Amino acid sequence: MTWKEPSKENPTLYLPLTQANPDLPLDSCTITDKFSIKVSPFWLSIWKSPNNSSTETLCQNLLNLLAPLAELTIIAQQHIPIHSKNEPHDLVTDTDIGIELLLKKWFNNHLPNHKLIGEETKKPTINETDICWYLDPIDGTANYASKKDNFCINLGSTFNGNPYINIVYHPKTKTYHYQTPKQTSYKALTNPEKKICTEFYPHRTKEKAIYDTILKQTNWQPFQTQALGISLYEMMNGKCSAFYKPNGKPWDIMAGAAILSTSDYWDITFVTKTYQAISLFSNEPNVISYLNDCFKTNCRIGTLIITPRQNPKLKEIIINTLQS
Repeated sequence: MTWKEPSKENPTLYLPLTQANPDLPLDSCTITDKFSIKVSPFWLSIWKSPNNSSTETLCQNLLNLLAPLAELTIIAQQHIPIHSKNEPHDLVTDTDIGIELLLKKWFNNHLPNHKLIGEETKKPTINETDICWYLDPIDGTANYASKKDNFCINLGSTFNGNPYINIVYHPKTKTYHYQTPKQTSYKALTNPEKKICTEFYPHRTKEKAIYDTILKQTNWQPFQTQALGISLYEMMNGKCSAFYKPNGKPWDIMAGAAILSTSDYWDITFVTKTYQAISLFSNEPNVISYLNDCFKTNCRIGTLIITPRQNPKLKEIIINTLQS
């Protein structure tokens, strides 16, 4: 059977299966009852005809929309096929692609003037007036493929040079953090653990050496989850006090950084691959041009560093070590 839309007559949401082909049209995807979930009339109303009249209602609609999608990731985790992308350690599953296709359909139907840039599918060209969304349907695919709990859905966005609506959703615990222009679920803890987080594949010996040097100079402890979105999510929960990631992709870092930026506790620094310090959320024409160029290649946009504002020495150590 091919994918069918949930309806009042058949309120079943199926995970679209693409056999690792992100270009497959949604109505050409196959389905199986094994990867499906019953949805409520309330959820169907959000799927079919949501009221997105304000950023607050839009954010709430997205949180409600994500709940059964997150449950689908759990249902599929034990049996979904795993595929490699460009490198053996760079994994993708039909869950990643299927969740992205479902959200793209919703955005196309209800927010057609917004730009959705997903990890798995073709990237649109953006301009400085766009509301730009960055989606990682499963942040931490390697963890997901290993049947671990450390994965999340990242949905970040920017508009007019500022964070717009940003969500990090943890399927296993059904918990999340979010931010809108008027409110946030996040409250900075006054005494987060003195741990430094970064993420890299285990075979990256140079990155490990840099990390070891930073830990030695600061005498702080390591913290890693093997998933950037989860690491930033745990930073919100006080599990670490510093984060850095060279060569990050926007869907990995945008949502978490935007939510953390709602607190004055954090100093958030972003440096492009051309060594320009800019706002991660900038819509300046030169930044938009830079992002579009990145989307045509490997989508890596630059280095993100987050440290406590009252500890500039820590930020200095990280920057100097990365540059050495």
